[in-house]
Amino acid sequence: MTVSLKRSQYLEAFQAINHNHIRYQGPLILKMYGALNQLNLRSENRYILCNFLDKYSDILQEDDDIYIKNNEKSLNQLFIMAYNKARDADLLKALYEEYVTSINAISEKKEFKSQYL
Repeated sequence: MTVSLKRSQYLEAFQAINHNHIRYQGPLILKMYGALNQLNLRSENRYILCNFLDKYSDILQEDDDIYIKNNEKSLNQLFIMAYNKARDADLLKALYEEYVTSINAISEKKEFKSQYL
């Protein structure tokens, strides 16, 4: 399977899950995280996670500056931390929405369209 075909399939999958009427959002969050990594969008993935942790830092009891703490952790550690904190604080829907809106913004960028479509 060619790389461009595979990337196109990821984009179609992202667009298919772009609604909030999904009962179990946890596995989809994991799929979006993995798909961004496979598309070599790790820095965007890190940005999504940091943005989520920063936005909900008061609810998640995150006193440290996440943008400094972020550099001390691997991307996988950051994802596990964000996912566990979101699950414990009943914010999985918010993390899911953060991923969906960010992926929509990424897919609308000119550079992304020219590179992947």
